[in-house]
Amino acid sequence: MRVHEVCKKTGLSRKAVHFYIQEGLISPAKNENGYYDLNESDLKTLEIIQRLRQLDLPIEVIHEAFRYPISLNFFLHRHVYQRKQKINEMAAQLEVIRYLLETIPCNATPEFLLKLPRQHFDTLPQIRLADSMDVVSDARMIAILLLAPFLDIEVDPYRQFLWDRISSELKLHFKENLKYLQRLIYHLSAQEIQQSTEAQYALFLRLSQGESLDPFETELLNQCRRLSHDEHLQSIWILLYEFILRPNLEFYQSAILGLMMEFSDRFTLCMQRLEAILLRVQNNPEHLPLIQELKEALQGKFQLGQGLNSDLFLVYTFSCSLFSSCAQQQLQDWLKPPLF
Repeated sequence: MRVHEVCKKTGLSRKAVHFYIQEGLISPAKNENGYYDLNESDLKTLEIIQRLRQLDLPIEVIHEAFRYPISLNFFLHRHVYQRKQKINEMAAQLEVIRYLLETIPCNATPEFLLKLPRQHFDTLPQIRLADSMDVVSDARMIAILLLAPFLDIEVDPYRQFLWDRISSELKLHFKENLKYLQRLIYHLSAQEIQQSTEAQYALFLRLSQGESLDPFETELLNQCRRLSHDEHLQSIWILLYEFILRPNLEFYQSAILGLMMEFSDRFTLCMQRLEAILLRVQNNPEHLPLIQELKEALQGKFQLGQGLNSDLFLVYTFSCSLFSSCAQQQLQDWLKPPLF
């Protein structure tokens, strides 16, 4: 298809089509006359781009969406989050302007602004107007990231029903802690999220396919040793323990556990095998010195519950978690509440 044919089918302008070609989002061949010859795949890509642009996603985000296609949910949720932040900022600016209009005389000139206290310009009021707009539940996006290793299955109507319940349960029971996890996630790049997702997928896939539990028990013990000696990992664990790690563990102990067992057979198998591994480790007297060493290294931020309620669950997955490779200062900055 020539460019003008594509324009007729999509409603895009010639300038827009050429722009997306220059951006490398499509790479059509050229015919013998030097004109672009677009195929059905190019047309499909342009239609996707058109829909994303209609949602006002920046071109750099669209590039990321094609580079990391399994992260589409993340991109859309982050876009909503950023838009809500912008609405809050605009609402604060409007409040300052309202104050000015009620304060300055009718014949005020720009110089009059210098007579007003700087605080009205340097520190905008905190107005959370957009927070009342329940555009989308961040709990849904967080559930996707937490359970990503088990979502590579066809979602039929019943599984969609289960997923809606999982999102609702997460929002209901973890409302206070969601804000911390949400804040950290939206600072990560799509590449970091995909790398973590792929690492966790590989971990749980191996767990579901192995016959003997011995290699996985050894792997958990190695993770305990690594965490007990790696000061960087320890600092991240201690920083995130109350805000992120324990709430994540509670996530697996709630009603969501039963719902996910219905949703995914592999999840059920992995949880059964992981529980058996955790019990083998914590019930073996030979491993008590290592566990005690780990407790001391983590400054007491470690609980040895039974089965899946043990922090050993967190240790097993911590090295491939979303935040284990982040700098401590970076995480501290991200945990600070936003201005708006």
